[in-house]
Amino acid sequence: MKRFILFRSDRLGDFLIITNIIKAIKDKYPKSKITVISSKYNNHFIKKYKIIDNVILYDKTFNLFKKIRIFKKIIKNEYYASFAIDGKSFSFLCNFFLKSKFKFGLFYKFKFLGLSFFKPNILNFLFFDKYETFTSKKYLEKIEHLPSKFIKLGNYLGLKIKKEDSYFYSPPKKIKKLSKQYKNMMNKEKFILIHLDEKWLDINDIKENLYENLVIFQKKIKRKILITSFKNSFDYFVNFKKKLKNKKNKNIELFEDSSLEITERLIYHSKFSISCHSGFLVQISGANNSKIIDIINKRDLIWYSCWVPKNTSHQFVFKSDDKKNFKIEKILFDVLKKIKK
Repeated sequence: MKRFILFRSDRLGDFLIITNIIKAIKDKYPKSKITVISSKYNNHFIKKYKIIDNVILYDKTFNLFKKIRIFKKIIKNEYYASFAIDGKSFSFLCNFFLKSKFKFGLFYKFKFLGLSFFKPNILNFLFFDKYETFTSKKYLEKIEHLPSKFIKLGNYLGLKIKKEDSYFYSPPKKIKKLSKQYKNMMNKEKFILIHLDEKWLDINDIKENLYENLVIFQKKIKRKILITSFKNSFDYFVNFKKKLKNKKNKNIELFEDSSLEITERLIYHSKFSISCHSGFLVQISGANNSKIIDIINKRDLIWYSCWVPKNTSHQFVFKSDDKKNFKIEKILFDVLKKIKK
């Protein structure tokens, strides 16, 4: 029986990127015990993975005594392989002290006075069998595909993972048996899904003109639009909901505060899924080969390209260029061109 530990005390999308590695480990070593160090952002989701045997929650806001208890719990076991890949100092500290036959790491590279440095500490290079480096956003000059770097680390164990392999996600049986409301909608026609969150806030006229432009957009694509959002209380969204309710438009439906599991099924069944780079939407699509239209600022193109799953149809639309932010009318027009293309 071999033990593996992976540190992912960051975001949900960051965890999804390594699910193909976890699945490959479990396939090669069926009796293995896999531990994942999670964060408050992904803990509840990771716990639902049956191929993961142990999930340990870590948060930097924990008091010192709780951090020490977690540290002791992590290092008490011996591991076959450890992956300190979330760039957190706590993860590197644990990885330094734990006993593991193979130690893998990811270092973030930054520059100071023209010289390259690595986070968390250049001395950690001495304590890894294999490592990869990834340039921090501020200093990134070309695309460095991060999932490929993780795959390279996993393949040192002979896992034989390919860049085009899907991420792993198995929907719960009860979620597969969706309510009649969901089933009827999905069976009638493929719909367009749009996820609304805080990343839409920098669109110039989003508060005043979102609803009206979505109506025009819907008529042009000739498909239903399904809007998803979670705990969204921003003015633009409140205004959109009010107009949607008053107009009683049957071609635009709102599914608010759905669970991640139901949201994943909606993404899976959609013709296209559109967001301003929702991390969950982009990365869960790596598990179901969805078609994604990603609305971003042009200055972030190289950065976001580093995270795109290789098995999805992923297209970018800009909400700003180097000179100005665009209005919602132009953005949806550019989305329409991508859909028709």
